[in-house]
Amino acid sequence: MSVQKALLLELFAILLALYGGFTILSPDIMGERWALYAGFYLGLIGFVYGLVGVRIVAAFRDGA
Repeated sequence: MSVQKALLLELFAILLALYGGFTILSPDIMGERWALYAGFYLGLIGFVYGLVGVRIVAAFRDGA
């Protein structure tokens, strides 16, 4: 379950980073710089969340 949540978080982070990147590249689009950075940080958090979730699930399976 946590891997699915991490993948959903990663998808949202990719979309947010793309939105931020496009608004930085095209100044006529009203956008914010924070979207690019938020996308990168959210992607990093999702990546770590997915790795930790996989380890926790594997530990429960090995222990059971």
